[in-house]
Amino acid sequence: MPQQIVHDPDPATYDQQLVFSTGGAPTFNSPDLNTVDLWPLRPIPVLTATVRNLSSEASANNTRIDLSWSAWGIGMPRTAIGSTFVNLARAGYAGAETTLSWPTPPVVTAAGRYGIFVSIVHPYDTDPYNNNGEQTMDGFQTSTGRSKTFVVPVRNPTGSTQTIDLTTGPSQVAPWTTVVPSTLTLAAGAQQDVMVHINVPSSVPPSPSGTLVSAGVDVLATIGGVYLGGINIAILFDA
Repeated sequence: MPQQIVHDPDPATYDQQLVFSTGGAPTFNSPDLNTVDLWPLRPIPVLTATVRNLSSEASANNTRIDLSWSAWGIGMPRTAIGSTFVNLARAGYAGAETTLSWPTPPVVTAAGRYGIFVSIVHPYDTDPYNNNGEQTMDGFQTSTGRSKTFVVPVRNPTGSTQTIDLTTGPSQVAPWTTVVPSTLTLAAGAQQDVMVHINVPSSVPPSPSGTLVSAGVDVLATIGGVYLGGINIAILFDA
């Protein structure tokens, strides 16, 4: 069949690695995943993931959506939750986007804090670089204090010793945040706790009534400039 009349789908979700690789600042509070309730931050009874077909030329039938979880941290081992197949219409048509749900496993609820990961698989996907997303969140309300320290386990998931660098964003909140240590060298499979300290300045006013999240601090981990993962700390300015 002539190549010019072959049309393939492009199933996608918010992909932090894609955002990073194109020069953006990814957030680990994915707009396409719903994994926790606020406030206080706590496990949600049903996990949801939104996926969409970006191709206007071909539908994405029998797209497989895999969901997995990890303990709170960066680079932690993942455990499968389940898989679902979905049919997505062409972009611009009804059914091009859908939200899938899975009951939260008891082991995830018991963990309290965790990472949730979605992966999209289609044999004729035209762009495999927008198929993986995550949401790994914790948070606090300023009514409990404007300074908070979080312990974040960081693991080297590779098979050799690596140096991992940690940076914070976005730029508006980076000055509020200190990560110690911000660089660590770990053997294959080893992990180490880092301290993420956030101090919201007293000059920052409370958010209007009804605000759910006032700001978010994202901590991004890289190995030799290559994306590893990260966490998000949501903040509500309520005092």
